[in-house]
Order: sequence, then structure tokens, then C-alpha cells
Amino acid sequence: MDLQEAFEKLQPCLDSGTRIFLLLVLLPFLLPIFLVLAACTAAWAVIFRLFRAEYDITIPRESLPPPDTATVTTRDGVLLNYHKAVVRSEDGSMPTTDDPKVVLFCNPLGQKGLGNWGGALAAIAQIWGPGTILICWDYRGFFESENPKRPRMVDVRNHAEDGLVVLKEVVGDKAATLVVGHSMGVQVALEFTLLYPEKVGSMILLNGTYGHALQTALQPILRLPYVGSLLSSIIQWLLARGHEEILEMIRRFCEPFIGILFYMLTLLFGSRSLQRYYGKDYMLRSWQQYLGGICSNSKSMKAFLRGFQDLDAHSTGHLLDQISHPTLLIAGFWDFLTPPHTMMVMKRNMANARLILDAFSGHFSAMEHPELVMAEIAKFIADLPKFKRRTLSEFERPVKM
Repeated sequence: MDLQEAFEKLQPCLDSGTRIFLLLVLLPFLLPIFLVLAACTAAWAVIFRLFRAEYDITIPRESLPPPDTATVTTRDGVLLNYHKAVVRSEDGSMPTTDDPKVVLFCNPLGQKGLGNWGGALAAIAQIWGPGTILICWDYRGFFESENPKRPRMVDVRNHAEDGLVVLKEVVGDKAATLVVGHSMGVQVALEFTLLYPEKVGSMILLNGTYGHALQTALQPILRLPYVGSLLSSIIQWLLARGHEEILEMIRRFCEPFIGILFYMLTLLFGSRSLQRYYGKDYMLRSWQQYLGGICSNSKSMKAFLRGFQDLDAHSTGHLLDQISHPTLLIAGFWDFLTPPHTMMVMKRNMANARLILDAFSGHFSAMEHPELVMAEIAKFIADLPKFKRRTLSEFERPVKM
């Protein structure tokens, strides 16, 4: 009997009377906890309002049209789905430019398209303006991208090689002016830069690690013994027993409460800039697009779980000193999935890296504290001309960072 069958058999036992009885029994214990959490949340919201960064999006929404979707075949015959958007003029017209900026986005695990890049995408479009080309792709095995013939061909290195295929399909031999990665995308971006340093001009890496992701997950201060092995074993059990549908069960169980939760989060912590630009429900839509995409079919749910295994098996830690590209690192102090101490290692080993540690965000800094992310992106891009490329893979560091 699997978990879903057990849940279905248990459900008739929990009639309305039983539920009311359980609620009355648990209420004296839950109410104080709820009140403490509510007080802490309100206090944190006040602190956040007083000290958060400021940044305004001034370009109109028409400058960022919905991306075009197309497909390309990789060297091993996998059909990839990719997305491309070109920043337009204020009137919505398509500009012409001989040397456009090219931004390659490496998505977090489970994200489809450009929809959840939010403030980071808007800030880049605002700074570089009309003609900027924005590209991302759905990783092999996810969504409309095909599975390879062999599961072994799904890993971070293959994702990075697919990124080059997509880049060439869109802009030919032109390099990416900027590579942006979040979460899993950080490892993909690092691998891409090590494989093809001549194709990268600079990087912005958000809330990620350099490798062995499960060995530091849920360990915000230091590594603890056996935590990584336990997480890996749980994922292996889910896949071996065919329990990936648990993700869909969790989504359905949480769905009635998600709207209220994100309404409160937007009210207390929401970005005024992103609300004006993307709408007041931007947080809720981002969540629905993310988790709804993962649970859209069994293939994507399995790929999501296997993705954690791939991230744990991969590492670029021993090669970080070979990366001298100008790099902005942004870590959330409350990030329990990829703790900030992993980005401190990256800062220490990468010659031209600058680390921003945000005290007001967790794993989704671009959504939790977008004003800071957008302001730091603007500052970073303004400093890029100070870096001089000496070789295809080496940059000269400016006197002052």
C-alpha cells in the first residue's frame, strides 16, 4: 500500500465531528504558537520596511513582451525548448542594433521560462535598454524539453553544454554579455563558464552554491554529519518507490491556504516596484508558475527530484580559482537551502567576485528583497567597463572594487 492509498483510507475516519474535536484539543497549544509567530512576523515587517533598499522600475511593461518559444536539437539528439525575448522601445516597437547585449539566464531547478526572474530581469532591461536579448531554456527532461535516451545524460555538465547550443541558435558565435543564475542555475552558470570562458563576459549568481548541494542544505551555519546522506536517501526512496506524486499531494493540500499566505506576504513584505510593474499578485503567480510547473506531469516531478541528486553529485569547488570573470554574488542570510557560507567560499576563490549578503531574504532574494537585488545589479553593470579582458578567460581586476 502506498502513501496515497493509505491517505484515502484514512480520510473517511476524519469526519467533521472528529475534526472539530481535534481542533478544540489542539487549540490551547496552537493559539500561543500562532500569536508568537504573528508578533514576530509583524515586528520583522516593520524592520524590513525601515531598512529595505530602494529602487524604482521606470521602463513601461510594454518593453518586456512575452518571450517567443522555439526548439533546438542538441548534439546527442535531445529536443530542447528555449525562450527568447528582446527588450523593446517604450512604444513597444522592435529596435535595431548592430551589437546588442545578450543575457543568458540559467534557471533554478523546476523553473520554466523567464516568468520568475522578476526584478532581476526588469533591472537588466532598464539598464541596457532596447535591443537587449534575453535567453533561457528548459533543462532536458523538464516540461517540453525531451528526456535523453540515457538518464546518465541528465546532469549539470550536459545542462551547461545545452546552454551553448541554445546560445548559438539564437545569436550565432556571439558571446553572452552576462550569464545569470539562481539556485541550480548557479552551478550550471559556473560549469558553463569553466567549459566556455570565451562565451561569458560577466556573471550574476543568486542564492546558490558551487556544488554538492545536499551536503550543505538545511545547515545554515556549518555542516553536520549525515544530513546530506539522509536527504539523499529520502530522495532515492521517493524515486525508487514511485512516490514522486507526493509533490502533487502537497501542492493540492496547500492550495487552499496559499492565496491567503501570499496575500499577507505581499501586504507585509511586497515590493511596491514589482507590484506596479507585474501586478499586486506577482508573488502568488510566481509560486503557482513554479510549483504548478513542477507538478504538471510525472516526467517533470521525477526530473525535479533527480535534479537534487545531480546537484549533489556535481561540484566546481576545485576549479573556482580559474574563474576571473567579473561576478556579482548575492546570498540571503536566511537561506537554508543554499546557505550563504557556500557563496563566501566562492567569493574567496574567484578573483573578481563581489559578495552581497542580504539580511532580509532567504533563498529567493530576487522576490523577497527585489529592491536590493535590482540596485546591486545596476551598480555591478555600471562597473563592468572597469574590467579589462586580457585573454579569453582572464580579466584584469580594477584597482578599486
